Amino acid sequence: MAKGNERFKKRNQDVRITFHALSKKNPKWRVEAIVEDVADKFYLASRTVEAIIRQEGIYKD
Repeated sequence: MAKGNERFKKRNQDVRITFHALSKKNPKWRVEAIVEDVADKFYLASRTVEAIIRQEGIYKD
């Protein structure tokens, strides 16, 4: 299951990178708008993106 775990970590890392890049590119956007945009790009729920960014629960690295 190492491959699945590695993909999980890579996805989470990509979500964080995308979130920070969008935040930097669009400083006037609300955080909720950025989270929704990232969620759409990665086919995730907004709450999941928030948990990944905050490193909550199973999304801790």
